[in-house]
Amino acid sequence: MSISDMWKTNVVTLVMLIFLNLGLFSLNNTLAWTILGLILLAGSMFLCFRQGMAYGHEACRLRSTLGNAAKSADASVEAKVEKSAFSVSRGIKAVLSVALPAYVVGCAYIVCTLLKVEQLEMPLRLASWVLAAPFWPCMLPFSQTFDRLTGWVAAVLMISPFILPLSTFAGYMQGPKLWAKSEKAMAEGRRRAKAKSRVTRKKRVPRAERPEI
Repeated sequence: MSISDMWKTNVVTLVMLIFLNLGLFSLNNTLAWTILGLILLAGSMFLCFRQGMAYGHEACRLRSTLGNAAKSADASVEAKVEKSAFSVSRGIKAVLSVALPAYVVGCAYIVCTLLKVEQLEMPLRLASWVLAAPFWPCMLPFSQTFDRLTGWVAAVLMISPFILPLSTFAGYMQGPKLWAKSEKAMAEGRRRAKAKSRVTRKKRVPRAERPEI
């Protein structure tokens, strides 16, 4: 998985969630927004996790390819797959790169509100509210205040940017386990095929009956 892969997956998911939650918000039904919003968020987190698993499995395959290329001193193959091979540090960088824009906007809104920078407060409030729209249903059972900075609002703005990328990263970290299982299954399949071929070779071919003279 490259950083751009996680970026595309999470940005597309976030944009879809924003539009869906804005539609739910327009219904002016807090209960419906809370229930449906939480269902949408949970489903999106699960899909991100599954996508991360696919990324992790593929990244481990590329890491194996990279190891074989290193043994054969094939520099062209090594350079091609290195950027997408499994790497925990690369996964962490991807999480930070995805979460950083929304996190910065949220921090800017909090700072401008505390410092009473009125000319920036309203635009930043709107931008941070829209970016965190998919995560407001988590706060609605406890607080329904959006028009001013509260502890709940600050918590959502600081935590929400990391939820989807961390879900993807959690799936990505399953890559080594998934790759080990697939390698084990392939090895067992090869052993069964060899055993079957040996049994077949050992079978005696029946002798043809000689005609009577």
